[in-house]
Amino acid sequence: MAHEPEGRAIEWEPVGKGGRARLVVVGADSGEVFDIESVDLSLWRERVSYARRLVEDGVVPWAQADVEAELLRITAERCGVKREPAPAPLTLAHAFDEWERHETVPTVTTGFQPLDSLAGGELPGGLPLSTITVLLGPPAAGKSALGLQCVVGALLADPDLRALWALGEMSKAALAARAIAVGSVLIGDGEPVTKPQAERRRPAAKAVAHELRQRIGDRLVMVPPILTPDRIEQVIVASGAKLVCIDYLQLVRLPDAADARTEVDGVMARLRAMSLEHNCAILLISNIGKAIDGNSRIGSLGKGSSQIDFDADIVLLGQPDAERNEDGVLPVKWCCKKSRHGQAHDLNTLFDGDQQIFTDAEAVAPYDEFLDHAPQGARR
Repeated sequence: MAHEPEGRAIEWEPVGKGGRARLVVVGADSGEVFDIESVDLSLWRERVSYARRLVEDGVVPWAQADVEAELLRITAERCGVKREPAPAPLTLAHAFDEWERHETVPTVTTGFQPLDSLAGGELPGGLPLSTITVLLGPPAAGKSALGLQCVVGALLADPDLRALWALGEMSKAALAARAIAVGSVLIGDGEPVTKPQAERRRPAAKAVAHELRQRIGDRLVMVPPILTPDRIEQVIVASGAKLVCIDYLQLVRLPDAADARTEVDGVMARLRAMSLEHNCAILLISNIGKAIDGNSRIGSLGKGSSQIDFDADIVLLGQPDAERNEDGVLPVKWCCKKSRHGQAHDLNTLFDGDQQIFTDAEAVAPYDEFLDHAPQGARR
């Protein structure tokens, strides 16, 4: 092959039917294995994503265009493709076809109605596909908790949904404990399990973990650190995830970025492209600068980057109260700074840190005589 002088070769073997192949990067002379991955060569985006990763990770000392050309040559052997097919032109007729297929904008319903209602349209609403929703806030505002509540709620509501969680600083065990706490409320079959109880592996926590494992365990895939746009996109493609939560933006690395602001801007551009190309709803958690508050204007919310505010479809800025209320929960106002698809309105919520769950502060509480029979999530 053309790249033997650089000491690397890409070998392949078929996997099943179709275009999937097992690609192995080996030393051209030594046979040493440098990388192994299964790729669907018939999909252009998988070839490009794989080629980009090989170059960025330093697996091959080639230009990305050369790697893509080599993969296209292998694709011809695997699939009988002699050249990249020209894409069919998009016309207004295609737009009409899509409009007729969807009477309402397709959404992912999270089950947390205050957030779902921001999408507009008919109830129950939800996060529209091909969009980015950003949760901004200071530490301890419950950003990750709200994101996890939405993901677990969405998976429990839709047995066909697949979701992705990009892990930043949170460990897998910590994510599991939080999922058990919020899941115990959302399932509502017994007494809620607190996060401290889950961390201590109490029997009730193990029972909830078993239930969640059976119902959603294999439909929530994770991307561990180090996070990069390529790694996230590869798992989106492989899993078919339609709901993606990234915790959090500033931990996603972009190789060769000149500085932190350039890195955030570049990551946002890639995430916007992913949401559109893979038709998924992205829930993005982000930190804010110290000077940001509820009066800050759109365009100044992103930590060192205005691109966050402009690329997002929904932007929520969490503003926790200084103290917990008499029930021991934390009032958090989510100021809606932007809502591209619906009417903007703020969310007044209550955050129970032990249960890792948000409730609607404006929801009408059930009458006292029915309180003991109310779903756990409705208890105040």
